[in-house]
Amino acid sequence: METPSPIHRPPVLAVTLVSATDACESARIARLLTGGVTAVECFAVDLPDSDSAEFAAELAAELARQADDGESGITVLSIDPVADPMEVALVLEHLCSRRHPGDTRIGVLDVVAVTSVDEVTRVLLGEGAEDLGPQQWDRAERLATRLEFAGLIVLTDGDGAGASPAVDLLRALSPGAEILTERDLDRYRQRRAVLTPQRAHRLASDLGWQRVLRGVPGDAGSVTAFVFRDPLPFHPGRLNAAVATDFVPHRVGRILRSRGLVRLASRADRVASWSIAGDVVSLDPTSIRSWSVDAPVGQEIAFLGRDLDVDELTRVLHGCLLTPRELLAGPDLWRTLADPFPRWEDEHQH
Repeated sequence: METPSPIHRPPVLAVTLVSATDACESARIARLLTGGVTAVECFAVDLPDSDSAEFAAELAAELARQADDGESGITVLSIDPVADPMEVALVLEHLCSRRHPGDTRIGVLDVVAVTSVDEVTRVLLGEGAEDLGPQQWDRAERLATRLEFAGLIVLTDGDGAGASPAVDLLRALSPGAEILTERDLDRYRQRRAVLTPQRAHRLASDLGWQRVLRGVPGDAGSVTAFVFRDPLPFHPGRLNAAVATDFVPHRVGRILRSRGLVRLASRADRVASWSIAGDVVSLDPTSIRSWSVDAPVGQEIAFLGRDLDVDELTRVLHGCLLTPRELLAGPDLWRTLADPFPRWEDEHQH
């Protein structure tokens, strides 16, 4: 009886991406994640004008060179704070999946977001924010986006994973992420590394707000979740006024994070991406046209917050929708509605 030949499996180069608001912090945690066994890669890759996709392409080329030179095992990479970890990971994963089946396989092992209870409390909960000093207007959005996409969140202060409003928010933003403190990283390193196919794409399709929109319960301790849906488009003027005067804690509760897809009557040809993080509301164009089969019908927005008054928030949002008379007037009227939101450039699509 012949002994079956062993199946040849190409070696693997598994990549862990680490990001933080501060580059020194991400590099420090990356070193801790290696435990001194595997060196943190520090090759130079210029980040051209915050183009995360181009950064990922250069990174993929460098990893391919290393793999072709015989490198394998786990590589921990600390990425620049201005890079978007989601875009970097998705592009990297896509490019590396195109390698020849017989070559060293390159895959995303994990995506690590480094933060602290203090940072989450100040930037996303808005407590003690006056002590932060001047900051980038999109700091809260960048932080929330990093945390949502993480497979592992590392807290650099205190007991970290203990019960607190900040940790409640982390569990709501990224329900599938593991939350560890620096002291826990020894145990994390000792685990057997398992490279999951399409790891980055799986993370990107299972964000906290996406789960809420799919109907999965999103409450986490002191943070509650709410979904607003309605087939009617928003009146841009009334929506802008509501954002300025009604989306405040004493009216609707504290909105900590909100994401979704919306329709503005004055821009009826395209679906917009809606986002709230901190005190900043963003309304950006998507590539989804209104007539696309993938386009949502009307508004589809997830809210995460503390002490949310769901009835009042619903009333405020309903007041922003077109009235029956405005709806019947049709697109000719809609295009003339006062629209105070920033103008979209046709080429700027997400």
